[in-house]
Amino acid sequence: MRRLVIPFALVGGIVAACHTSAPPSTRQGPDELGNAPRITQTDAISRAAEAKPEPYTSLDHIFKAAGSRLPTAARLIITDTSDYRVFWTRLTGSPDQSARPKVDFSREMLVIAAMGEQPCMGYGINVDTVYRDQDRRVYAVVRERRRGARCGCLSQLVSPVDIIRIPRTERPVTFLERVETNSCEER
Repeated sequence: MRRLVIPFALVGGIVAACHTSAPPSTRQGPDELGNAPRITQTDAISRAAEAKPEPYTSLDHIFKAAGSRLPTAARLIITDTSDYRVFWTRLTGSPDQSARPKVDFSREMLVIAAMGEQPCMGYGINVDTVYRDQDRRVYAVVRERRRGARCGCLSQLVSPVDIIRIPRTERPVTFLERVETNSCEER
């Protein structure tokens, strides 16, 4: 019986050694393929302090409206014509594509922020800026504006949307959210 225990213990130790996880990477820059290292939550604050954001210089708001037909909030990236055609039909509620702004998807892509249906006027959404950090991560800063508690409410459903055109990248885009509330005085 003693002979069987030793080989199993030896095999178990070898298997355990093969399955232990490596310590977290201490790489500071992209790897050889250009992939940025993962950011842990504990690492995020110190990295944000060190980041040197580089804003995109060409940020073109091609469509901004309060009266879209999008019933729910959305943050989207569109990189091809077929998706753009389908999205535009949902946005406008019409298959007519004549008013759709032209986009060259070989060089550009769309960043879309939609707020979804809101009960009245006083709500809005805006893509304030798009930038990349030194690890070439891409961020879109979205600001939602909401009606304040003391603000009046004109009873008209709104569904704010903002669409911007930026230079095409294969990098994923992270949306950073900001929410502001309108301040209204008593009358």
